[in-house]
Amino acid sequence: MRRATKSKHTRLTVHRQAPTTPAGLNRFNAEEDVMRLILLGSLLVFASAASAQGSLALTGSLPSTHVRTYLYEVDLGASAQAFTVTVNLNTSAASGLTVRLIDVRGLAGDATPVSTFVDSQVVAGAGTANCAQSGSASGVRCFVVEVSTTSAGTSVYSGTVNATAGALTFVVEDLLVIAATGLKLQVGKLATYTRSMGVNLIAVANVALDFGGASQTGPVRFEATGTGLSKIDVYDNTSGSATLLSTFTAVGGSINDTTVLVLTHTGEARLRVNVSSTTGGSVTWRLTVPCTVTVGLPSAGDIKGEDSDECSTSEGSNASLMLIAVLCALAVTARVSRKSCGA
Repeated sequence: MRRATKSKHTRLTVHRQAPTTPAGLNRFNAEEDVMRLILLGSLLVFASAASAQGSLALTGSLPSTHVRTYLYEVDLGASAQAFTVTVNLNTSAASGLTVRLIDVRGLAGDATPVSTFVDSQVVAGAGTANCAQSGSASGVRCFVVEVSTTSAGTSVYSGTVNATAGALTFVVEDLLVIAATGLKLQVGKLATYTRSMGVNLIAVANVALDFGGASQTGPVRFEATGTGLSKIDVYDNTSGSATLLSTFTAVGGSINDTTVLVLTHTGEARLRVNVSSTTGGSVTWRLTVPCTVTVGLPSAGDIKGEDSDECSTSEGSNASLMLIAVLCALAVTARVSRKSCGA
């Protein structure tokens, strides 16, 4: 039952009374349950928003054979504001921790070999690794946290990732085998390729860059190190006809270079990397893409595939031609011998 009274100021006050009939009591209790659920949901949303503003817990366990990568985003809003993002991880393991905090947007546009957009700390045994990145920006800024052990063993770690401004959220994590060769992808923002090189070999690898539905221009950091190499070529192979973007030329067989490629695309773009070696050696190259681009494997229909080898056209080709000539000579000799026997 509801009773209403009207004051002289025309304000209507409603007093809610519990009903006395069984049916009325059931309806009343149901309404009370709904109100409790609404209140609980509101509190959870508020708590989630509050946690996104400041600090998120980070815990894990990692063997020395693997590296774990976490991706976080900080939404700084429409107006530029100063920010500091920190990660503090503690371990009691003798195998220690090596932690890297990467400002992905900053690193993607930085051609400096040792970039200030990467902060790392090595803890040899039990202790705490502390890393920080600061700046001023607007919109969404993304950060990568890489965790590995410092020495053989398994490290259990715990700590926090913190942001002084904007809304901090966790996006995704990846676990990679350190000793694996070929193309390795991390949280859609980093790609690493490593392998040994044979004599007179061209190693070809392809990656896909997703620029989204609207055209955008973004920087892509490409860095490479290696020995026993002659050169590394990077092509934009989006349209199927390769456009050379950059070449690293070896000095004394060694390469240690970094560049930034500025690309404009819509949807999926493709990069092809050709590594050439004449004497045999090894190579490692890396890509870092900005927050608005995702790096991955090419979709079906890529001509070269993810990883393939081609022989160079130097000594290896000459040896093949000589072998073909010998086989042809043997075939002619055998045919002449058969004719002689028939006579």
